[in-house]
This record gives sequence, C-alpha cells and structure tokens, in this order.
Amino acid sequence: IMSGLGFFDQEEIADRANSPETPSFHRIPQYAQDDQTSNENPDTAYIPESVRKFIVDFRKAFRSKDTAAILNLYAGAFCELSEKHYKSAHWPKVEVIAPLVDTDQLFLVLYKEMYYRHIYSICSGQLVSLEDRVESFQNYFNLFAYLLKTDVDQIQLDLPNQWIWDVVDEFIWQYNDFARFRAKLVQKVNLTYNDEEVEKNAEFVSQQRDIWSTVYVLQTLNAIIAKSGIMPILQNDKQGNASASEVLDKSGTLHFMRMMGYYSLIGLLRVHTLLGDYHTAIKSVDVIDFTKRIRLFSKVVGCRITLFYYTGFVLMMLRRYSDALKFFGHLLTYINRIKNTYTRFSLYDDIDKKREQTYHLLGMTLPLCPERHGIDEVVLSALKGDKVGDRMIRCQAGELEAFSEMFKCACPKFVTIATNFADPASNIADPLEHQHNIFINEVKEQLLLPTIRSYLSLYSTISVDKLGSFMEQEGLKVPAHLVREYLLRFKHKTRQAVWTGAKLSEGEKAGATDVVFYIEKDMVYVQNYTSSSEVQQRSQAQYFADQILYLRPCLEQLTTRRV
Repeated sequence: IMSGLGFFDQEEIADRANSPETPSFHRIPQYAQDDQTSNENPDTAYIPESVRKFIVDFRKAFRSKDTAAILNLYAGAFCELSEKHYKSAHWPKVEVIAPLVDTDQLFLVLYKEMYYRHIYSICSGQLVSLEDRVESFQNYFNLFAYLLKTDVDQIQLDLPNQWIWDVVDEFIWQYNDFARFRAKLVQKVNLTYNDEEVEKNAEFVSQQRDIWSTVYVLQTLNAIIAKSGIMPILQNDKQGNASASEVLDKSGTLHFMRMMGYYSLIGLLRVHTLLGDYHTAIKSVDVIDFTKRIRLFSKVVGCRITLFYYTGFVLMMLRRYSDALKFFGHLLTYINRIKNTYTRFSLYDDIDKKREQTYHLLGMTLPLCPERHGIDEVVLSALKGDKVGDRMIRCQAGELEAFSEMFKCACPKFVTIATNFADPASNIADPLEHQHNIFINEVKEQLLLPTIRSYLSLYSTISVDKLGSFMEQEGLKVPAHLVREYLLRFKHKTRQAVWTGAKLSEGEKAGATDVVFYIEKDMVYVQNYTSSSEVQQRSQAQYFADQILYLRPCLEQLTTRRV
C-alpha cells in the first residue's frame, strides 16, 4: 500500500531490519564507577584509572574486530567517561595514551578523531584553537590517505556503522566550521580589527589554503566512493538484480569500505548543498533507493535525518515543493516516533534541533504548494500548535518577512568556496544572504498565486476582466494583459517535476495544484478537483489507511505485552 507520504512505507518503523544500531546499556562496562569522584586534573599527563581501563579495552575490541563491543565502548562508555572526567576539558593527548596501546598507529588515528570531535563538542566549540583545527585536518588527511592508498583486503578496520557515519559526518562538519571561521577572520581583517592573534591567524590561513579546502573535501569523498565500489552495488539493487542490504550486512573490511562509500554519497549531498549547487547535490543520491522496504540509511539515526533534511531542502530550492513536502513529512513523522527513545544519548539535542528546523521548512513550503500529499495529521497538528504555525499563517498571507525568518531558522550553514584574502569582495559576500535572496526572489514571484487560486476555485467559468476586477492593486482594477500574465505565471509555477520512484534528480512534469484551467478568448474555464466526490472519497479512505499503518506498531507492542 502506498501511504499518503508517497513512496515511504510507514509500516517499516516496526521492521527490525530498519532498526538503527544502538549500544546495549546493560552490556556497557561501568568504568566510571571505578573512580570515586570526578577529577578534571589540570595535569595533562594524568589519566584516571577508569580511563586507562577503557582505553586498553577499547584497543583490544578494535584489534579483535568485535563491532558489538566497539559500539558499546564508543557510543556508551566514552560518553559516560566524558561526562564525568572531561565535561569541560580535553581527553588525554595521543602522546600520553600511546604507551597504553603499544603505540598502535591505526588505533591512535581513530582515537585522535574522537579526541578532536570531543574538543569541538565541549563549551559549544569555544575551546577550539587554530592549532586544533589544523591538527584535526591533518589527522583526517592521514586516515583517508591510508584508506585510499591501501588495498581493500589489506585495510585493518572493521567498525560499527555508527562510527563510520560519524567519521564522515564530523569531517564535513569541521570543514563547514573552518569555512565559517575563515570568513570571520576575513571580516575582522577587513574591518581593521587590531588584534595580533587575529592577524597572525589570518596570515597563516591565507598561506595554507589547502587546509580544509573545498576541493580537497570533494575530491576525498569522490575518491572514497570510487574505492569502495558502492555505486555498482546500489545500481544493481535499484534495478532489482541484487539486494544491497544483504551484500552490506556482512561484517569485515569490505563492509567498512562499502559503508564509507555509502555515507560519502550522503556527504556529497551535504557539501554541494552547503555550496549552493543543488543540481549536483540531488544527483549525488540518485543511486539511493528510497522505495525499498529495507534501507541502509536506517541503520544510523543521524544518517537518516541528515539524508532527508538535506534532500528535502534541495528539492525545495529547486522549486519541487511537492517532493520536498514528502521528505519533510516523512522525516517529522520519523523523528516524532523515535525522539523519546534517544533521551539518554547525546544525539537527542541534535534530533530536537533538526525537528525544529524541519517544521520551519514544512511551514514555509506548504503555502507554496497547495497540494499537501497527505502529510500525517499528527505532524500538521503539531505544526499548527507550535510557534511555527504563527509564522506559517503570516506566510500564507504573503508576508515576506515571515518567509525570511523561517528560512534563516531552518537553512543549513552555507559556506563560500572563496579563499582569496587579497580580494575583500569575494570573501565578505555572505553565502547565507545569497541563498536567502534566491529563495525570497522566488517567493515574490508567487505571492499572487494563492489569491488567484482562491478566486478560480469559486468559479467554473470567469471572464478575464471580472477576475481583474477582483485582483485590485492600490484600488485600481488589474488590466486584462496583466491578468493573463499572472495566469501564465500560475501555470508555470505550479507545474513541477514530480518524483516517480526512479532517479530523484529526474521526474515527470505535473501540476502541483488542485485547480486546473485554460483560457479561450476572454474566458477562463476552471476545473476544481477539490469538488470531485471521487477525490474526496479517496482522501477519506487514505486518511483511515494512514491511521491504521500509524497505529499498527503500537498494537503489536500491546499484543506482545499481553502475551
């Protein structure tokens, strides 16, 4: 059954094959209990006994390639020890822990990746220095160089999907953070900001343009995808020749590289979106099949949320509002179901933030696309009851300021590829303002569309002159030639590429409105599909079908408990 959310089967939420990987809390070693008190010792060489045991056990699990134990230590024990000992301090440096792990270089590279990710996470990133940014980049460079220069069967890595995703996700996040850090330096320098440290940092960044460069990030992600061999697997899966989930469910080095390639595809989607290249962004995920019952992106919660958020945003910027609504609606339905499950995880704050951003995206896309495609009633109720609902009402009234506010609350943190410090114009240009202006200019062209639709929905035939008399501007009747122009604009703007289940970057042209009309001489002939009893009956039947699918997991849980 195709649900009201398009090609996304709501029933899959109860499918174990799509359950994300999470640590087993009853199996997480309780290292924190070995220390009686928290001790954020200022001596960087000091390591609490519980941390020593954790590092030794972590390396042992890493070398034995026990992915279940690694996940418990990585997503469970590491967070608990960070909360107790390093809530506002750094973890021990690599040089300090190296003797505990026999200077295992590969393990130390991965430890360093966690070490710098922790630095970025504490105190909202206020403790991150330029040296930290550079060394973290160098560590990623070493890790990816090892992966790309070593034969696949010789790579000594097997990590849980959660960690593989976090490596790609953090790599892109730190690239984004450095781009914004660089832009702030440019602004301070151009404003004659008299600060010796700022000038020193600006000089270093201007000379070292390869550090966190956009070209390197894109080349690395593409190289990993090519090395992993993930593209043929996903293409065969989409053609029905082989199941990608069965191929990739196997553990081992081959699984690690293939999942690195899979997550790098989603990483490309994200990077191209940050750069404002939406056509290339959507093509990056053409090989991902959203129609399968078992989906690889479901294995990691953060991966699924990132994929649907960025895909929906790209579709919205490409004026494919109907498809964007499907992704936003599905993502919000998913988040509303799982958010309470992750209250014990550090991921909870990120999930809640993405939920708020997606509600804003949904709220400003709905006024641009009258056909709502059966978005879950729970999602719509939450939208109307939230503060987003007030802004959406203002958007429906054609208030540009409301669109502007919602866009800036919901959009990703755009970056610019410009790095030339000698050219102030190329650096000061705010990428957020640029993308914001593109969106607002598109909205301006559609402000009259809801008004036209409301008048057309009242008539089966209406003259162009009469329609112009309704659409007064500054107290004057709109001339017939302008009315025709507005009607043609309505036709153009409501005709969109709609995804049919094949490549996401492609689609069939269709009208995304419930009002269809044509003009013959001076008369407008209207067909309003909302008045069709057949459509109304189908809508009512779809509502009950959606509710049955929505409540089925709850019914299964109640039945299991009763037994």
